[in-house]
Amino acid sequence: MEIKPLNKIYAMNATYGLAGSFVGIFIPIYLLSRRVPVAEVLWFYFIYSLAVFLFFFLADRIARSVGLRKTVLIGYPFLFLYFFLLYTIDRYGTPIYLIALVNALQASLYWFPLHIWITNASTTEEMGSNLGRFFAFSKTIGIFAPFISGFMVIYFGFQSVFILAGAIYLLSALPLLSLPEFPYKETLKLRNVFALSKKYHKYVAADIFENLREDAEAIIWPIFVYLSFRSILSIGYIGTIDSMGSVLFLLLVGKYADRMDKRKLMMAGAAIITAAWIIRFFAHTPIAFYMITLGVAFFEALILIPLNTVVYDAGKHEGGATFILFREFPVIIGRIIIYASALLLVSNLRYIFVVAAIAGVCLFYASSKRLEVNLANS
Repeated sequence: MEIKPLNKIYAMNATYGLAGSFVGIFIPIYLLSRRVPVAEVLWFYFIYSLAVFLFFFLADRIARSVGLRKTVLIGYPFLFLYFFLLYTIDRYGTPIYLIALVNALQASLYWFPLHIWITNASTTEEMGSNLGRFFAFSKTIGIFAPFISGFMVIYFGFQSVFILAGAIYLLSALPLLSLPEFPYKETLKLRNVFALSKKYHKYVAADIFENLREDAEAIIWPIFVYLSFRSILSIGYIGTIDSMGSVLFLLLVGKYADRMDKRKLMMAGAAIITAAWIIRFFAHTPIAFYMITLGVAFFEALILIPLNTVVYDAGKHEGGATFILFREFPVIIGRIIIYASALLLVSNLRYIFVVAAIAGVCLFYASSKRLEVNLANS
């Protein structure tokens, strides 16, 4: 692929990410506001995380039949069904696990083709800078979206945010329509995932701890902030601060990730973020919460870019689709650990920060190993 299709992928994902910036961080808050118990909200994300991995097999089958582009388009009706089920949860009492499954289905139909496109559209030499732009564009376009959503929820209700996000999701399909179709015929096999897990065991260890930290940051931290202050706007501030802090550093790290030692970048990021989780345990004021969020958003790029550079480079080496499924394997393990831990600690979520800090220490140790070593020896 030439650069032009890659720019279309950026545009599609940036628009898709903008819609997610308006609504994503507020989903757990919306459920809590509808008197869904905290434990059920955590189960919602537990089921979603596991189901995405399983639905990747369905996405693979659909992609082989109709192509990557149509696979993404098939997911849009399920996305709008997901919003409908969420908004009518009071009226129809739809089980939380069913809503999670619909969400997982639409997510798998989007992310599976997207990962294939990125893997095949980027060269190994430019993978880090391409990923930096990929992540930063999505963050940049949606910097103020959570803040705006907070006001919209207060003055117009959650329905207004769902409608706005749905309209923007539709717009994200426009760049998709002009993307050239990528020939895709690979068949996913679970045994290949286990074989790759053995081969890339150092990467697996690092990614488990990173995804544990990432979901603690993205889901459990906003829940904790909301339960602490019972303020919709506080969640909007958290989302906007996170985006503002990460955009410039994502581009900066992406620019140099192709030339710098990925181990050192990841070790520095893991050390700083581990310290942030420890500080969070003792923090109690809104200003402290916001400052910690800003610091984590700034430095998490030190982990995000190098780790994803390794996996997408390996994806080009091993074959995109199988490796993308393999990539989800440690993601699922990390998420299962964090949500299982949160369910055990649901009566005092502050102690989940200790779990996240331990994961940070483990990530620091895992990052000290050269994750690319298996590629060089293959």
